[in-house]
Amino acid sequence: MKRSQPFATFPCSPDDLYRAVCFGDVTEIAAETGATPQDVEAWRAGRTPVPRAAFLWLHHRNSTKLGPQYGVFREFELCPRGNALVCPATGIRVNYAEIALLPDYRRAHRLAQQQAELIEKLMKERDYYRQNCHRDARYGMLLSRLFNNDNEA
Repeated sequence: MKRSQPFATFPCSPDDLYRAVCFGDVTEIAAETGATPQDVEAWRAGRTPVPRAAFLWLHHRNSTKLGPQYGVFREFELCPRGNALVCPATGIRVNYAEIALLPDYRRAHRLAQQQAELIEKLMKERDYYRQNCHRDARYGMLLSRLFNNDNEA
């Protein structure tokens, strides 16, 4: 049986192998991997197996996902236009143009938190003074009648 697609002797996804080896200029791939253009053609045609080091290099070069070495940003992906990172869990994009605005975003977030705290404090004070006004209105007349005897004289 004659092969017509690249193959490898190590475990890997056939799609990843095909993407890594079959896309791009043969001479460029040969120069990057240290192989000859004839070797690359043999890999593409399935005549010889793709070496693991060549596959890993080409796969890493073509990959748009961040690897585990990026910590909490692992699996983030570069968008097709190349101007934003996309979170895999939420799909939220971080555009390159927005990076310069991050200090403003942080300041706006901090101001919003401070406003919420101020509103909460003002609501507590309003409730306190409202209760005092009701209490004064209820008991104020009784107290003023008891202690304010200016009307009887």
